[in-house]
Amino acid sequence: MLSTSLTLTLAFLGAAAPAAATDWTPGATIPEAATVDITPQGFDAISALIPALIPSNIDIPETGGDSGSIWGCYAYLYRLTGAWVGIQVTDSSIVPQNGYLDVNADLLVNVNNASSPFTLGYELLCFDDSCGGYVAPFPVHIHTTMALDVLTASDGTTSLDATVGSFEVTYDLQPEDITLDCWVQDLEDLADALGFSIYQLIIDQIGGALDSAVADLPATLETTIEDAFSSASIEQDLDLNGVTAHLKLYPSDVKVQTEGVRLQMAGSVSADAAACVAAYDPGGSLKTSSPPPDIGDAPAGVDSPFHLGISLSDDFANEAIYALWRGGLLCYSLAPDNDTFPLDTSILNLLSGQAFEDIFPEAMPMSLSTVPRAAPTVAYTGTHDIDVDIHELDLQMVAELDGRMARVLTVTLNGPIGADLNFDGTAGQLAVALDINPEVLDPSVTYNELHAESNDAIVSSFGGALGSILDTVLGGLLDSLSFLLPSMSGIGLQDLQTSAAGTNEDWLGAYGWIGAVTYGDGSSGCGGCGSSGSGCSGGCGTGEVPAAWSLIVPLGLLLGLRRRK
Repeated sequence: MLSTSLTLTLAFLGAAAPAAATDWTPGATIPEAATVDITPQGFDAISALIPALIPSNIDIPETGGDSGSIWGCYAYLYRLTGAWVGIQVTDSSIVPQNGYLDVNADLLVNVNNASSPFTLGYELLCFDDSCGGYVAPFPVHIHTTMALDVLTASDGTTSLDATVGSFEVTYDLQPEDITLDCWVQDLEDLADALGFSIYQLIIDQIGGALDSAVADLPATLETTIEDAFSSASIEQDLDLNGVTAHLKLYPSDVKVQTEGVRLQMAGSVSADAAACVAAYDPGGSLKTSSPPPDIGDAPAGVDSPFHLGISLSDDFANEAIYALWRGGLLCYSLAPDNDTFPLDTSILNLLSGQAFEDIFPEAMPMSLSTVPRAAPTVAYTGTHDIDVDIHELDLQMVAELDGRMARVLTVTLNGPIGADLNFDGTAGQLAVALDINPEVLDPSVTYNELHAESNDAIVSSFGGALGSILDTVLGGLLDSLSFLLPSMSGIGLQDLQTSAAGTNEDWLGAYGWIGAVTYGDGSSGCGGCGSSGSGCSGGCGTGEVPAAWSLIVPLGLLLGLRRRK
C-alpha cells in the first residue's frame, strides 16, 4: 500500500548520477518508470486479516413448502424460521500462481446453536407441531481464482481488467450434524414416505444461504479491484515552491507469477521552461535504461522477505528532477530585507577576513540570488538514504557600487546534500529529513574581480558563514515533503526500508511491511486527515500531493469481502 506520496518523494529525490547517454526529450513518457510488487509474503500478511472481513453471520430467510391442501389438511407442510448461519474463518490464503491468484478460505459453519435454535414448524397428514434445532459446526471450503490484465483504450488510457472466477463452495454436511428436539426419526420416516426429507430440506436451505452469500462476490470484487487500480493512475499538476510540474503515472502492465504480482508503471514529469535556466538547458534528461530488480529481490541490508516493494527507475527520477530544475525550482532570490535572513555586505567581510572593508567600510544592503547551471543528480550509495548532488549552483552576491547595483562575488557550489526517508509506523507519517551541511560541499570562487587575493579565505570560511543562507536557498528543493499515509480497513504500512536496487544500483527501492495499523481510517485518501479523498491538497502533511496509492490488489479483495457484512 504504497502511495503516490511515497512515489513522488522518491521521484524528486531519486536520479542516480548516470553516465552519458541519449536524452529523453522534456516530458517524454518513460515506459519503465516504476514498479510496484507484492510478494507471496505480502499476500500472506494480508490474507491473515481476511477473518475480520468475512461476515460472521448470515440470516436465512424464512422458507417452507407444502403438498397442497386436500379438505383442509396437508400431506405435508413445513416452515423454517429464525435460522441463521454463523461463520468462523480457520484458515485463508491468497497465493500468486503463473497468470492468476489462487484464493482459498477454510471456514467452520454452524446453523444456530443450542441456546438459540431455529424453529421447524410442520404438518404431516393433518398432524401439526414444531420443534427447535441447530446444526453443529461443520467445515466449508471456499475457492476462487483471479486474473489481472491492463487494457489500453483507443485514446491511449489504461485500465485494469480483473476477472474473478465463480466461487466454489464445498462442504460435507451429514444428517447426524443436525440436532432436532422432536421425534426426528419418526418424522423422517413419515416424510420419506411422502417423498421428501426433513434433514435434506434443512441442508438445502443451508447450502442456499452459503451460495447466496458468495453469488455476487465475483462482480463485486471485479468492480472493487478495478476501482482500486484506477486510483493508481495519476495525472495532476503539482505546485512545489512555485514551480508547477505535471505528473503522469499509470499502470502499463501487470504480471502475476509465483514470485508475486508486479504492477508496471509508465510515467512522465514535465514543467514549463523558466527563463532563468534557458541558457543552460541540455534539452532533456538522461536516458540510462536498465531492467528493474526481480520481484522479491532484497538488496544487501534490507530485511527479507518483505511484503511490498516499490522501485523507481533512474530515468523517471532524472526526468522528475530535471523538470523541476527546468521549471526554475533552484532559481532563488533573497532581497536585503527578506523575512528569513537579513542581508548586508558585512557577510563579505566576514567571509574574506575583512578584505572588502575598503569598499564597504559600513554595512550596505546586499541581495543574493542563485544561478543553477546544471540539474542536480542523486547517488544512492552514500552516507544517507539518498545523496542529492548539486552541480554548478552559483550563489551571486550583488551590492551597490558607484551608484549602481553590481555583482561583487560569486561562489559556485558542487557536492552532496543528504536526504533520509523517515517513516513513523505509529502515526503513518513519511517525512524527508534533509542534512544540508556546508562543510561537505565544495565551494569555489568563480567571480571576484575586486579582491581575488581573498578567494582562499572565502572558501575556507564559507561553511560557517553562509550555512543559514544555504539552508534557506537549498531547503526549497525538498522541503514540504512530509505526508500522512492512508490505511484501508485497518490495513496499512507498518515499516519501511530503502536501498539502491538493481544490477547497476540505479533503481531506488522502498521495501515495506504491511499489516494491521492504528493510523488512518480508510475513508479518505490521506490516512484520516480529514480530506475528502480528492487529492489531499492542503489537508495531509505539508505538501500538495495526490492521494497516496493503497495496497492495490489485495486490499481490493478485502474490501470486496467487507461489503458483504
